[in-house]
Amino acid sequence: MPREFRLPDLGSGLQEGQIVSWLVEVGQEVTTKDNLCEVETEKAVIEIPVPYSGTVMELAVAAGDVIKVGAVMAVFSDAAGAATAAASTAQPSEPEVKPAPTAAPPAAVTTDRVRAMPSIRRIAREHGIELESVQGSGRHGRITRKDILAMLDSTPTAAPKSPPTQAEGEAVFEKFSMIRRTISDRLSQSWQEIPHVFCRIEIDATRLLVVRKALIEELECKVPLEAILVKACLPALKEFPHFNATIVDGGINLHKHYNVGVAVNTATGLVVPVLKNAQNLSLRETVNSLLDLLPRAVDRKASPEELSGATFTVNNIGALGHLMGTSIIPHGTTAILSVGRAIEKPVVRDGQVEIAPILEVTLSFDHRAIDGGLAQRFMARIRENLEEPVKALL
Repeated sequence: MPREFRLPDLGSGLQEGQIVSWLVEVGQEVTTKDNLCEVETEKAVIEIPVPYSGTVMELAVAAGDVIKVGAVMAVFSDAAGAATAAASTAQPSEPEVKPAPTAAPPAAVTTDRVRAMPSIRRIAREHGIELESVQGSGRHGRITRKDILAMLDSTPTAAPKSPPTQAEGEAVFEKFSMIRRTISDRLSQSWQEIPHVFCRIEIDATRLLVVRKALIEELECKVPLEAILVKACLPALKEFPHFNATIVDGGINLHKHYNVGVAVNTATGLVVPVLKNAQNLSLRETVNSLLDLLPRAVDRKASPEELSGATFTVNNIGALGHLMGTSIIPHGTTAILSVGRAIEKPVVRDGQVEIAPILEVTLSFDHRAIDGGLAQRFMARIRENLEEPVKALL
C-alpha cells in the first residue's frame, strides 16, 4: 500500500526548504537506517532520514526545487503491501489457457515511466538524449550516469549541444540558493530599518597574541580568536546592556541572557552560530563549544536552533585576511563588533617609536537605541579587555 511522506516541521519556524540532493532512487529498497535527502533551509543543510522501510515508488520533487512544510516529498510501498499485491496477481480466480507464443519475446520490458534520477534527466536534456532510447543498467532498469556516458561515447550525434553565443556584456542569471536568498532578504531589511552608525578604534594586540599563545599551550588545543573576543565582550555587555538588546514597539528589551553569535564564512554564504548563555561558560567551555560549533556551521551541519537567537554578534573579519571593515547589524539586535587582522605598525611609547601589532576594531550600532557617547564608552571597555585580556578571561 503506498505511503506518502511529507516534509516535516524543520523547527525554528521554518516553513520551506530546498531539495539539495536525493540520496535514494525510485525503485530502491530502503530502510529507516538510510537517509532520504538533503534539504537546505535558510539556516542549514539537514539530512532527512527515510521514514518507512520498503520501496521508493516516487520522488515528488526534483533536486533544486523548493518545497513547503507539509507537502508530499516521496511515496513508498512497504514490504507487506508489495507481498500482498504479488500474491493477488499470482492466483487468478479462474484457470486461463495461454496460447503458444507466435513471436520471440521483446528484448527489454518497457514501463510507463522511464526510471532515472532528476540529475540524470537533466544531463540527458543537455545532451539531447531521449531517455526512452537508453537501456538502463541499474536496479529495476534504472538509467544511470554510466549509461548516459556510454550513449555519448557510442552516438556521435548525441554530442552536447553548443551553448548559445552570449552577446558582449550580456548577463548570466544565477538563481539564489535558499541561504543566499535569506541573507539577501534579512540584510536588506536590516539596512532599511536600522539607522547604522560605525565607530572604530585601534588596539595594541601585543598582550592579546601572547595570551592566546599561552592558552594554546595550556589547553593543548587550538584556541579560536573568537573565544577571546566573546570573553572580552561579556563584561562590556553587562556594563552597557543597550548593546545586548532588541528594539520593540515603543521601547527596547534589555536581555539578561547573553547569546553571542559568531559570524562564520561558508562556501554558500555567511552564517551565525550562537553560543547560548555564554555568560555561564568557562573559558575552556567556550573554546570547546566553538571548536565543535564553528566547523559544523562551515559544513552547514549546525542545527537551526544553533543558528538563531543571537543577542549580540562578533565578526572576526581578520580570519579572511581583512585589515578592517564594517558589518551590517543582524536584524533583532542593536550592535555587532568586527575585528580585523593585526599588522605591525609604528607606535609611540614613552616618547620612543616602537613596532607593535595593531588591531582595528569596528562597532556597528543602532542609533535608535545607542548614542555616540555610549558607543565610545563601550569601545573603551573593549579596548581595555583586549589589550589586557587576562582580566576578562579570569
